[in-house]
Amino acid sequence: MAITDAALPGWTFHVEEVSAGVYSVTATDRAGRAVEKKGIDPDALIAECKQAAIEILKSEPEPHSR
Repeated sequence: MAITDAALPGWTFHVEEVSAGVYSVTATDRAGRAVEKKGIDPDALIAECKQAAIEILKSEPEPHSR
């Protein structure tokens, strides 16, 4: 299942049940960056991936205006 979030344009979150009751959530963006979390609560994993994506975006240098 793929999920998008308006607050994180360009990011897609993929949720997969990899074993009985165990989930993998992978967040990727258009630039090819990725974050992956595994655990038993897919909603919590999505939230963790969203937070990691926000941290990645915060660490980017600001674009210079001309």
